[in-house]
Order: sequence, then structure tokens, then C-alpha cells
Amino acid sequence: MNDLLSYGRTGLVLALYLLGPLLICRLYGRFRILSKAGTIVMAYALGILMSLSGLMDETLPQAATVTKSQDLLQDLCVPLAIPLMLFSADFRSWMKSFKKTFVSFFCGIAAATLSVFLAFCLFRNQGIFELDKAAGLMVGFYTGGTPNVAALDMALRPSAETFLLVNTFEIFITFFLLAFLVGGGYKLVRKILRYAPEKPDESVAEATPAAEADSFENYSGMFSAKTLKSLLLPFACSVALSGLAAACSFLWVPENYRVVSVILIITTLAIALSFWEKLRRTPKMFELGMYFILVFSIIVASRFNIAKVGGQAGGLMAFIAVVLLLCLLTHLLLAKCCQVDADLFTISAVGLIFSPPFVPTVAGLMKSRRCLISGIVVGLLGYATGTYLGMLTFMLVHNL
Repeated sequence: MNDLLSYGRTGLVLALYLLGPLLICRLYGRFRILSKAGTIVMAYALGILMSLSGLMDETLPQAATVTKSQDLLQDLCVPLAIPLMLFSADFRSWMKSFKKTFVSFFCGIAAATLSVFLAFCLFRNQGIFELDKAAGLMVGFYTGGTPNVAALDMALRPSAETFLLVNTFEIFITFFLLAFLVGGGYKLVRKILRYAPEKPDESVAEATPAAEADSFENYSGMFSAKTLKSLLLPFACSVALSGLAAACSFLWVPENYRVVSVILIITTLAIALSFWEKLRRTPKMFELGMYFILVFSIIVASRFNIAKVGGQAGGLMAFIAVVLLLCLLTHLLLAKCCQVDADLFTISAVGLIFSPPFVPTVAGLMKSRRCLISGIVVGLLGYATGTYLGMLTFMLVHNL
């Protein structure tokens, strides 16, 4: 009887990991309040509920099997998700235009990297556990968001407590920034940086890329037989890239750097493969990648153990608050020096700090189609570069 209950518990845990995102996607599309919260927050909530319920108790029978399953799924989800989320990015067309957008993008990533480094120097002697890894994760957060952070989690291997605390505090603190912007904060930026109202027909030539705004986390029709069949090609490509990256790392990279190299190789090859037009035009690739990220997020949250948090919570929260403040001020200063206009600065900050799905909301408030496109481009470029920058930042601060 006990064995039956143990196997039943293990099956329930795996079912929640693999099918939980399906429920989340359904709820996300059906209820407005949940769509505002976001799928990642919903995934974390489900994982934490699993942890608090006692379902993940490490003293229960079959706990070792559950742990092995968690490790395996985490190691599989991120390499599969990254290519799927990058395949749809049209880097070629962006390289031919958007010069001002690229300037704003580089101002943003420079500000994020520099602010994390300065904040680390301020907090390095405060006894915060895994502060170097938290620094790497924060660069990932502020250069595109969840895909980068998931990749960095796999590469840096922070504890579940550090990872979830950084995630939770980042969401909590940046919520106030988003509320400020939505509440009209962009008007204050217009008083600081130069601002020229957009003409009604200013972005007609750029109308087609604007359709990308509707392609982020739109799960309607994703699970139909026709869509799933069309996703076989990108999924096969993602599996192939992951296998190739693992083989290259095993053959030519020292053991201590293999996980890092796998992530960087996958990211690089996925960007290269995004130039294949047939692949790039496949619908719902981003959403399929997000499905794997949601599985990953539920697993990470379910491993959270509040008893292990200790006294580092306050220090980490202060560190993240300082990073955000420094990031905004540095980005604003660089934008001023590089003559980036107010709305482009605002939408670039949204694309990098909050990720592309948040861009349409703020761009709509500013009544700027041009900014809508620019914010999406900046956010997707952040997806492409954030993992590299996060790893470089970690290696730099780790050796200080």
C-alpha cells in the first residue's frame, strides 16, 4: 500500500510538472486578471504550492526518484526552449534599419551590466550567499528576461532558494516601475529627454513588423493538430542543436565549463538558424519555447525550501533594488549622451527589463507604433545577448 502511494505521489508530481503549463496556458487566455499576472508568476505560484503542500517532502519514499526527475527535466527544458524562442526572430531585417533602436539597445545593455557590477561591489562584503550568481542572474533579467535567466540558472547552478528569491524580489520591485510607467511615468521622461510627437503616418513603412506584437504568449490554437504538426520541424531542430552542442562540449570543452558552453553554443546556433526563412515563419514557436520555460519554472519553485532562506532575503532584496535604480539612472544618462529620444528610451527599458510581451501595453499608452516595433526588437536582441552578458558578468565578479 505504501509503495502504491509513493508511486502515485511521484506520478502526480510529474503530471503537475508536464501538464501544469497546459492548465496555465488555458487560464492565461481565459481570465483577464491572470493574463495581467503573467504565465511565469502563475508557474511559480503552482510550484510554491507544491512545495508548501508537503508533496515535495524529501523524507518521503521515492524522493530520490523525484529529485532525479527534477534534474533531468530542468536540464532538458532550457536547451529545448532557447532555440524555439530565438528561431522566430528576424535579425536580418533588423540589421538593415532601426539605427536609433540599436543605439538605445546598446545603452540599455551597457547600463544593465554596469549597474549590476557596481551593485555587486557595494554589497560584496555583506555576507549575501551566492551574490556572484545573483549578479549573473540579474544581468539576464535586465537584458530580456526569463529565457536568459533560465539559461543562466542551468549554467551557474545557484541554489533553488537563491534563484527563487531573486525571481520573486525582481518581480516585486519591478512591479512598481511598471505601475509608474503605466500610470503616466513616461510623461516625466519626456521632460528629461528630447521628445517629438510621432506623426500619424510615421511608421507606415514599418507596419508589417508590428504584427509581432500579437505573437508573444498567444496560446490560442497552439494545441490544435495542425499547429502541433507544423511545430515538428522547429522542435526537431531544437533537439538537434541541443544534441550537437552537448557533443561539441563533451569532446572539446573541459568538464567544469561544459554546461556553460552548451548554453552558449545553443544560443549561437539558434541565432544562425533563425536566418532560415521557412523555419522562422513557423507559427507558435515562441509559445512552445515558453511551455518548456513554464515546466522549468514550476520545477524550480517546487524545490524552494523556505527553511533554507535564512537571513539573506533582506540583503538580496536591497541588492536588486539598487541594481534597478542604478540601471535606470545609467540608462537615462547614456540615452541623454547618445541623443536617444524619450519614448525610445522608455520602450527600450520596458523591452529589456520586462521583456517583449510587456511592450504593446506601454507603447499603446504612448500612442506610438514606431516605439512598439522598437521595443520588440530591443527585447528580442536582449534574448539573444543576455546569456552571454550574464555569464561574462558572473565570471568577472566571481574573480574579484
